[in-house]
Amino acid sequence: MIHILENIDKWTCEYKKCGAKCCAEGIQLTIEDIKRIHGLGYPLDDFLEFDESNKAFKIKGKDERCFFLGKKLECTIRENEPLVCRLLPFKIVEVSYSDEPIMRLKPVVDCPGEGRGKKIDKKRIENDATLFLRENQKLIRDVKKKGKKGVIEDI
Repeated sequence: MIHILENIDKWTCEYKKCGAKCCAEGIQLTIEDIKRIHGLGYPLDDFLEFDESNKAFKIKGKDERCFFLGKKLECTIRENEPLVCRLLPFKIVEVSYSDEPIMRLKPVVDCPGEGRGKKIDKKRIENDATLFLRENQKLIRDVKKKGKKGVIEDI
């Protein structure tokens, strides 16, 4: 179940105005995200790190920013961006797995693109968030069963 805690009607990414502050190191990845990015020719060791405490794969940082942030503040893998990035202008504030997985989303604070641009497609946001929950739940099970190394070997 996806809960959007605060509503935004319109949004456009004004990354040059805010300095691409959403493009930070440590963006969480699903296995499908990793496969897509690796399929572009990036070696796993270049962009991937494992967060032991959260049992999650994340994008490595480069100068405390996302590994894929270009010199002109552009996303260098835009067509293959991670699910978490597709949730913008919302960020994940809580995920819980019980009988039914639950994700709570909240707008990014002080985003210069809020209220501008195209109408937000809430259905697309909910679909991407649901896909993230499913993929992440599978990843958690696989890490418990196979360990980090076993999961990486499957990629």
